Amino acid sequence: MQVVDVYDLAASIGKDFEKIIELHGNDCVRGIMPKVISALETLESLANNNERENEEILSLQKTVERLENEKQARQLQTAKFEEELDQVEETYKKDINELRSMVKTLMSENKTLSTTVSSLPGTTESPTTTAMREEDVRLLFELKEMSHRQKEEIKTLQRDIEHYACEVENLQNSIEKLIRQNEELLRKNGSLQKQGRMIVEEKMEIIRRLERTEEANIQLRRMLSDTDRVCKDLQQANQIDDEPRFTLAELREVLQEKNVLKGRVMELEEELETLRPGRKERERDDLLCSEPSRVDDSEEMLVYGPLPREPDEKLYPWKYERKDSGVRKL
Repeated sequence: MQVVDVYDLAASIGKDFEKIIELHGNDCVRGIMPKVISALETLESLANNNERENEEILSLQKTVERLENEKQARQLQTAKFEEELDQVEETYKKDINELRSMVKTLMSENKTLSTTVSSLPGTTESPTTTAMREEDVRLLFELKEMSHRQKEEIKTLQRDIEHYACEVENLQNSIEKLIRQNEELLRKNGSLQKQGRMIVEEKMEIIRRLERTEEANIQLRRMLSDTDRVCKDLQQANQIDDEPRFTLAELREVLQEKNVLKGRVMELEEELETLRPGRKERERDDLLCSEPSRVDDSEEMLVYGPLPREPDEKLYPWKYERKDSGVRKL
């Protein structure tokens, strides 16, 4: 995982948080937001460390490859040098053997000449014999010097071989050290990847919790709306129950009772008037006056006008059917 991936993930989570805040407000994410931000910061730090260590691993791998190539080149050079040294040693050995054989031949010739000279009575050494001896001595010195030179060259070559062997050993130690460092970095990288996976799993768990919280909020809002609707229905039902309701027959009966009571009151008033003294002279006038009043009373006893309106429960029965409320569902 790279830092860019962490930033993309943070942007996606931020958009999800914005949607949740628009739907449910700031309170529902106030406790989770710091944890998510801390987890994303930790993931960013781990991604930075991971990139740094990956770069170090690549650099070390390049160094190891370079050292391996140098080691192979040195090995090829050493092998070639050893081969050349073997050839030189073989050549020197051949030369030394030839020189030894020549020395042996000369020594044998010298002995032969010495015995020949010693066997000659009273003869003096000839100039030829003296020249031959000097030549033999000179050849011996030259052979010794050549042998000494070749020995020195062989020692120098051996020192060079030992130096190359030390360099090869140092390179091998450096390669082993780099391999150990590479293994350690790979182990750290594996642990960082595990931590990154754990952080991603924690982030997914937080997202699942947010989704569950959102679903719970939606259910609570539905329950609240259902409860509000049920409360409104109950309030309307209570208001409707509190309103007085009368049927048409009951209204007619009430009106009839009212008319009867009015008639009874008027009869009692008439009796009261007749029983009062000093008013007999006006009986005729009262009777004459009472006739139109009786006509009026009789007219009042009759109820005119439109019939009372039927109740809404009978006119619109479908509005007052009892529905399944949210409480019943709960």
